[in-house]
Amino acid sequence: MASVTYWSQLQPSPRGQSIAEGLAARIRDPAWLLCRQWQVGEFQGVDGGSPAFARIGSHTAKVGTAKLGTAKVTLPEGDQLEPVVEAEPLGADLATRVELGQTFESLAPAALRKKFRDAYPIAPAGEGADPATARFLAVCAGKAVDGVELYTAAKTAEKANKPLPPKPALPAASRPAAAKAVAAFVEWVETTWGAPGDGEPRAWNATRLDYAASVTAGKLALDAAPDPEGALDWYAFDLVSGTPPTTSPTQTSVMPGHVRFRGMPNARWWDFETSKTDFGAILPDPRDLAKLLFADFLLLHGDDWFLAPLEVPAGSLCWIDSLTVTDVFGVTAAIPRADAAPGTRWTLFSTLDRESGAPAPFLVVPSSSAASTLTGGPLEEVHLLRDETADMAWAIEHVVEGPTGAPQLEPPPRPSPAPVGAPAPLAYQLQSPIPASWFPLMPVVTTAGAVALVAGTVESGPDTPSGRLVKRLSASGFQLPEEEVSRAGVRLERVACRTRTSDGRSRLWVARRRHIGAGEASSGLRYDEARPVEPGS
Repeated sequence: MASVTYWSQLQPSPRGQSIAEGLAARIRDPAWLLCRQWQVGEFQGVDGGSPAFARIGSHTAKVGTAKLGTAKVTLPEGDQLEPVVEAEPLGADLATRVELGQTFESLAPAALRKKFRDAYPIAPAGEGADPATARFLAVCAGKAVDGVELYTAAKTAEKANKPLPPKPALPAASRPAAAKAVAAFVEWVETTWGAPGDGEPRAWNATRLDYAASVTAGKLALDAAPDPEGALDWYAFDLVSGTPPTTSPTQTSVMPGHVRFRGMPNARWWDFETSKTDFGAILPDPRDLAKLLFADFLLLHGDDWFLAPLEVPAGSLCWIDSLTVTDVFGVTAAIPRADAAPGTRWTLFSTLDRESGAPAPFLVVPSSSAASTLTGGPLEEVHLLRDETADMAWAIEHVVEGPTGAPQLEPPPRPSPAPVGAPAPLAYQLQSPIPASWFPLMPVVTTAGAVALVAGTVESGPDTPSGRLVKRLSASGFQLPEEEVSRAGVRLERVACRTRTSDGRSRLWVARRRHIGAGEASSGLRYDEARPVEPGS
């Protein structure tokens, strides 16, 4: 009996000049595509339409002013927050004086440079100068303008409505060019560095060893607290008080695009993902919920997320009033806020409203230099730590600025004084010596009944503080709350920072950083001690 079974086999044609036709895998049967969609469950989905375009209704409020301690300043257009909030007055060290003077000489006509060098000279080194300062002044003394002195004289003349300081004496023909150079020099100093001085940053709260600042946008007030690295990004702000603006929303239409990342699942069939990211190497612990959710998003839902861009000006608050999405089938859906439902706390990039305890309904887009700031090594480093043995605290200067502005390590320990004419093998010592860089902080009870730390003195104690940080702690009448110096201690730093504004201008400033210390320490302070006499003393 003949067989009723027929067999067919598809074979490539060897007569073709290209294999592109075979690799195209064209499908001309719509029924096959429908069956495939039914097989993978696409007909059961209610959100099968991809977004075609989105319409966003939003309005913004510009961050216009900042309160730095007790001072209120207007934020410059296009400037970053960090230089305004954190900057301290420029120190008048020798390197700064020479740098400012060289800048003035580059702005002044060549014929006037020697006159200003003679009027505002860099003095030579004195007898007590350290070797580094003597070498620096051997090169620069008499060969550069003292920029700090010239700036001070120019500002004094400006207050008197005079275009030039009283010296040097210039002929009438040279005065216009000199006045133009001095005005450009003063503007450069104030826009790049700020006014020279030895005071503290306006936003520095010495009793809390941190910055205290707030910004306003319309009628809203937000507290700003820089992170340990000094960044003022969106997470550094909390809403304190105020009412939101009532401006009409601006409607913006955008085309959403897929969220893309390396190794994400591809939306098309017969398309292999890249192997640059090995998701198979993720070994989450069953208790590591965050990593499990992250892997679930990457492997299963990564191709279902879309990004709808919205341009928001830097230095403003942005409200999203409405978000409607129209898919490829013409269906329009309104997308509410993720935290809009009662009892829902899930949110990202939100600001805390301190009055209600709920997320604020806006996004903070600060004009921050967090991603573009270059930071140098510490110009000054101070450790605050507890000494339980001596029942006190210490401020230790590890790094201080030298006369040239370069960082210097702490001075060597103070030698122990040798007893004079002691025939006995033991010598009485009223107090053990203290290292030259250790400054005592003594506990006292304040009028409010709290405990605070104040600058103390000990016999044969340390010299005058060299840096700005300890000088502030040692100021007469200053009280540091005891809780600010925990058992872990505090490490304070002053670092030089540099960034560029949106229009390309350089901004330089010195900021302060607070970090956790290295724990307790002992100074070895002892009283009424009998110690052995060293041979030969």
